Amino acid sequence: MKMNNIRIKTLQRKIKLYYKKSSRLLPWRKKILKNQDPYKTLISEIMLQQTRVNTVLGYYKGFLKKFPDIKSLALAKEQDILLAWAGLGYYRRAINLHKTAKAIVLEYNGIIPSEKILLKKLPGIGEYTSSAIASFAYGKEELIIDTNIERFINRIFNVKIEDLSTKKTKYLGEKIFPAKNRGDFAQAIMDFSNDYCTKINPKCKVCIISKYCNYKELNPAKVLKGKKTKKFSISYFIYDVNGSFLVRRRSSKDLLGGMYEVPSSLWGLRKDLESNNLIKVKENYAPSLSKKIIKHEFSHFTLLVQIILVKKEKIKKNPFKGQWVNEKTIRKFPISSLTRKIVNYSLEEVSSLRKSL
Repeated sequence: MKMNNIRIKTLQRKIKLYYKKSSRLLPWRKKILKNQDPYKTLISEIMLQQTRVNTVLGYYKGFLKKFPDIKSLALAKEQDILLAWAGLGYYRRAINLHKTAKAIVLEYNGIIPSEKILLKKLPGIGEYTSSAIASFAYGKEELIIDTNIERFINRIFNVKIEDLSTKKTKYLGEKIFPAKNRGDFAQAIMDFSNDYCTKINPKCKVCIISKYCNYKELNPAKVLKGKKTKKFSISYFIYDVNGSFLVRRRSSKDLLGGMYEVPSSLWGLRKDLESNNLIKVKENYAPSLSKKIIKHEFSHFTLLVQIILVKKEKIKKNPFKGQWVNEKTIRKFPISSLTRKIVNYSLEEVSSLRKSL
């Protein structure tokens, strides 16, 4: 089926009608054909990078309450921003967002740029995010392509996997997108993809535009999830008689950059774990191994963590630098959901060990 101009115009009309009737009510959005608030758009788009809408909804309002405008965000301490971001993942986004806020206040008098070329110069803002902010907040007619829109376009034209490319997607995107109100059209496709054109098991049989779609002749093969790779690590829960334990801040360049953690080895293959024994203890003392492995899912891999419980006074020389906290004071530090799992389980284990003595 060829996608001529008549078919494309009809498809556009149906997508617009769908959006008018069924658009999602999201706190950062405004009514159709109305520009969004630039600051709210900036925050939401950074949060939505590699993160589902439903997950972002649990953090967005609380973050705005703490940092209601670009100036308050720029003046905030990085640790406070990370604390508000804790659990959302991809923490470099929060660090870059802080840098962006500072740059906007210093270089643009606190006004978020409206031009894509200027937005792309800000930390953590790339091709899609710059297009989205310029279009959603300022009504610029940019071609906006995220993973959902890319999937939609390639299915409409039934692009073979071996032929996929950014250049081709942009070329086909220009055919699909109308000349005006591109921001609304992009959000319409995102909502439509959420309801119909899903990554796995798309609802082709009940799709309202199936007549205008070439996707494998409306008989799509099931998309099989590839197996995630597994990585392994050792976490050293070092504790003292007063109930305190050691945490340290991760490098801002790491996946969990800027967050606090229980001192851990590098994440790697299982065979590398033996060489990761980083603590030397006094004679006649055996550190306790956790009874279970902590499992944590990242988007592209699974991390399996073995916890070693070590009494502070039994260490010959502590190789880790950090801060001593307890169950209450740890709440003042930004920690990831992975670290929260490790801390909660380790505290239970230490409590059990003390009761058994």
